[in-house]
Order: sequence, then structure tokens, then C-alpha cells
Amino acid sequence: MNDVTGEHAALRALLDALDRRAPDRLALVATRPREGYVFGPMAHHDLDDVEVLLVLAALRRRLGDGAPASGTDLAADVSERSAERLDALTRLTARGRLLSGGFLLPALVPADGPEASATRYRVGDHVFRLACEVAAPGRDPPEREPPARGPYATNAELLADLRRLSLHYRRRAARVFHLDPWTGSGLEVLDATGEVLRRAHEQAERVQARLEATDPQARLPILELRNEHKLDLDALVLLVTLVFCEFLDGVGSVPAADLVKLLSANEGELLARRQMLRPLARKGLLRLEGVYAGKDLTADASLPNEVVDALLGDGAIDADDRLDFHAYLAGLDSSDTFFLDLESGLGDGESA
Repeated sequence: MNDVTGEHAALRALLDALDRRAPDRLALVATRPREGYVFGPMAHHDLDDVEVLLVLAALRRRLGDGAPASGTDLAADVSERSAERLDALTRLTARGRLLSGGFLLPALVPADGPEASATRYRVGDHVFRLACEVAAPGRDPPEREPPARGPYATNAELLADLRRLSLHYRRRAARVFHLDPWTGSGLEVLDATGEVLRRAHEQAERVQARLEATDPQARLPILELRNEHKLDLDALVLLVTLVFCEFLDGVGSVPAADLVKLLSANEGELLARRQMLRPLARKGLLRLEGVYAGKDLTADASLPNEVVDALLGDGAIDADDRLDFHAYLAGLDSSDTFFLDLESGLGDGESA
């Protein structure tokens, strides 16, 4: 178990050193713990003293006026020495561990030090969340149940799993494509890109295995829609993503190109899926508006009301399943809230 109390004291001391612009702040950070909710992931990603101080500087600014800070400002928080500030700027580029690990989120990903100096950064929301956990010493985060296996018993259970898979894909798209609207929606994690890809793949395999274990004749509205139109898992995730964009975020449509990126782990998959939307539109499952002739990815994609009803089971869903789904919706108020419901699979020293 993490020593939250000890980490709490260390974090306070280092933030205080930054507030005071203590001349020995870079030396002080070398004495930090190598375990805990905040410092454990930093050690896991091999952050050095300068990188850790840059994260803490961004955290300090988040706790102040909350405005993103330029690379120049963060480098100035690290040291008074010009040479050390130049060294700090090199840690803020696309090749650095701070961006690839999700510790800092840039407005635009800089290629080199000069671009990093003018780029504005904010501390990753997940880092901020973990720091808030440390601010309450003695309180451990709630334990999470392992993900369910076996066949789906209700439509609400299948809907929830597809939603989880959609959020894993959002995290992947945010990391691989630096993609809005998924970036900045509370989905950042302190994982390398490979780890984000692996978890998305594992979640997809788990959902697919549960679908295959479910009786194909089961009267679950999502399965009936899938069987009627011969939909694959990607199509189901796309439709469910649009349902929850509407219900939770009040977003009636999403750029078609962003939906295809959501389903792609790399540029090769993006090219392979570029024509997947038109067949769904022909079946009446998807509405594409504002599209240029023959260029589906320029459209805005939304769901016809009858497809929303078909996914949620209006007219077919039984009373228990309807209650399950409404209870599930009642516990959500945003994508960020739902993030806390994801099975985390985090390593030692990390918390959701």
C-alpha cells in the first residue's frame, strides 16, 4: 500500500520550494520519494530531476490561477540559470517523456526547444487528480471490481462495456493523433503510448469474447440491431459513442474524420477504415451532413432518433433492463466522471 502521508509531506515541501523559488529546489527534488500515487508513476517512467520539477511547476500553476504556462515560464520555475533553462526546454518537446507519458499536455506538440518556449502547457488532469488524492493522507481510493467475463445478460451491461471500450479508444486517439474532441476530456493517463494501445486492444478482445459467448438469439436490442445489419464491433462502438456524446455531453454530431480516428490505432488503420461510414449511412444507421460529394470524412455524423431507440431498446427493453440503464445513466454526468468507472489496470503506485 502507498504511504500517502509520507508522500503528502514530500509534495508539500517541494511545492513550497517552488513557491519560494528556493535556490536549492533542483537539489531538493532529488530527495523525493520513488513510490506513491504521484511520485510512483514518475519513477516508473524514469523521469529525471528536471522533468519532475517541470511537472511540479505545472501543478503549482494549476493550483494558482489555473492558466496554462509557456515553456519559458516552466523552465524559469526550474532554475535561475540560463543553461539549465535551455536544458529544461528540451524536455518539453514531442520526443520527451513528459508529453509521451501524459504528464504535461501542450496546446500544440512542439518539435524542438524554440517551439517549446512559446508553447503553453497544462499539467495532465490525471496528475492533478492523483495529487488531490495525496492531499488527503490516510484515505485510500476505492477498490475496483475486476472486469466481468462471460455472456451478456442485459442490454445495459453490453451498453456499458461498449462505452468503456469507446473511452479506451478516446484515450488512444488522444495519444496517437493528439485529437480533439477527445483530448482534454479528463481521459489522460500516465502511460506510455504502447501501454494505452495495449489496454485498448485487451478491452476490445474482452468485449468481443463476451459477444461471442452470448446466445445470438438473446433478445438484447443491441444484438438484434447487430444481427439485422451484420455490424462488427467497430460499428457498434461508433454508434454507442454518438449515443453518449448526445446524452452526456449534449453534442448532437461529431466530425466524421474524428470518429474514424477514434477507431484507428495508427495511420494504416485510418486509411483502411476511411470508407466505413457510407455503408452505415446507406442502412439508415448514420446521418452524414455537410458532406462534399464522395468525401464522407468531411461530414458531421449523427444518429437518427430511431437508431438511438433501437440501441437503447425502446419498445423492446424489459423493465429490469430499463431500470439498470437509467440507474447507470444517473451515476454519470460527464466523460470525466465515467473515466473513474473504467477498470484501470494501473501498476504499483498508481491510482485511478
